[in-house]
Amino acid sequence: MLWSLLLFIVTMGILVTIHELGHFCAARLCKVHVECFSIGFGKKLWSHKFLSGTELVIAMIPFGGYVKMLDGRATELSSHNEKFAFDRKKIWQKAVIIVAGPFANFVLALIAYWIIFWMGVAVYQVKIKDVIPNTPAATATIPAGAELKTIDNIKIETWNDVNLALITAMGKSNVTLSYIDNIDGSVQKEVKKSIDINSWHFDIEKKSAITAFGFVPKEQEIYPIVSKIVSKSAAEQAGLRVGDKIISYNEQPYVDWNDFSNTIKKAQAMTLQINRENKDIYLKLVPTIGIDGKGVAGLYPTTDTKVVQYGFLEGFNKGMAQTVLTTKLTVRSLYQLVTGVIGLQHLSGPITIAKSAGQTASYGITPYLYFLAFISISLGVINLVPLPILDGGHLAFLLFEKIRGEALSNKSQERFFRIGFVLLMVIMGIALFNDILRL
Repeated sequence: MLWSLLLFIVTMGILVTIHELGHFCAARLCKVHVECFSIGFGKKLWSHKFLSGTELVIAMIPFGGYVKMLDGRATELSSHNEKFAFDRKKIWQKAVIIVAGPFANFVLALIAYWIIFWMGVAVYQVKIKDVIPNTPAATATIPAGAELKTIDNIKIETWNDVNLALITAMGKSNVTLSYIDNIDGSVQKEVKKSIDINSWHFDIEKKSAITAFGFVPKEQEIYPIVSKIVSKSAAEQAGLRVGDKIISYNEQPYVDWNDFSNTIKKAQAMTLQINRENKDIYLKLVPTIGIDGKGVAGLYPTTDTKVVQYGFLEGFNKGMAQTVLTTKLTVRSLYQLVTGVIGLQHLSGPITIAKSAGQTASYGITPYLYFLAFISISLGVINLVPLPILDGGHLAFLLFEKIRGEALSNKSQERFFRIGFVLLMVIMGIALFNDILRL
C-alpha cells in the first residue's frame, strides 16, 4: 500500500505539473503575467518567487494544481499591467491558454509511447484457441487457430488491443473484424466479417470483453531453451548458458514451463539435465529466496514472442498513432458512460488508480509508461468536457462570448462554477465509493 501510495503521488505530480505547465507556457507566449504556479492545493510546503514575479508553489494536497494569472475581474489593473491580464486578451488567445493544459497531457502520452516503441515492444501472433458457444464470436463461425488482425479498423497486435477494441464496441449494432485463416497449414487467407452485437451485454467488472465475446486465447508457445540469464543469479552460479535446452529436472522429464517454474518456487536444490551443443550435461541448481519467500532461479525461456525496436522517427510515428487511437477509445468510453452503455459502477477513483500505479510499476518501466500515457490521455479528455470548473467549461464560456459579443457576467460564471463543482464532487464521490467496494 505504501508503494502504491508513493507511485500514485508521483504519477499525479507528473500529470498535474505537465497539465499546468501547458497553461503556463501558453500564457507566457500570449504575454499574460502568471502570478502563481501551484502543484497541489492547500498549505504551502515550499515556494520560490522568480524575477518575472511568478511564484512557484508545492502544496500539501497533491491531487491537482493551478496557474493563477493576472485578471482584471479579480485584481484592479493599472494602465501599465492591463495588457498583461488574461481577461484583456483576445478570445482566441484565451482559448489557446485554456486548451494548452489538456494538449500538454496528450503530448506527455505521445512522449511515453515514443519511449516505449523506441525501447522495444513485444509482438506476437494473436491467435484464437477456441470459440465459446452461444457468444457473438460463435455466430461468425471463426475457426480455431485464426489470427486476429483488426477489430473495427483497430490494428491488433496484443490481446490487450482486442480487449480495448471490444469494450469500445459496446453499444454498437455490429462489430467488424478481420482474421487470417490458415488453409491446410500453407495458404493464408484474410477474412472479414461483420458480427451483430445488438444483444451483447456483460459486466466488465466480472468478465473480460475477450471471454464475453467468445474468444479463448491461444497461449504463447514456450520452449525449454534458455533465452536469458540474470547476472549473479542462481542459474548463472549453476553454470547455465543461453541456448541450453532443459531435458529433465530431478530425474523427471520436462513437461511444460509452468511445472518447471513451480518446482523452482519450492526453493529446493534441483538436478538439471540439459542439452548443450548436442551433449547432455548435468547441473545442480539451487534457487535463491525471493522477496515473496518463493524460489527464484533467474533464467528465461524462449517464446514465440519477439521484441521489435523502432527507430527514432518511426517510434515517433508509432507513438503518435497510439496516442490518437487511445484518445479515440477514451472518448468512446466516455460516451458509453454518459449514454449508460457502461454503468456508473465502473467509474474508478484515486484508490484504484493508486493500486494500478503500484502494480504496473512493479512489472517494469514499460507497463508503467503505458499506464502513465493512458491516465494522461484520460485527464486530457475529461478536462475538455464542457463542465463548468473544467477547461471545457471555460471554452464553452468563450464560445458563448464569441456568439453573444460579450462575456457572461462574473456573477453568472460563479453560479455555473458552483454547479460544476457540485457535479464534479458527486462524480468523484461515486468513483471513491466504487473504489471502496472493490477493496
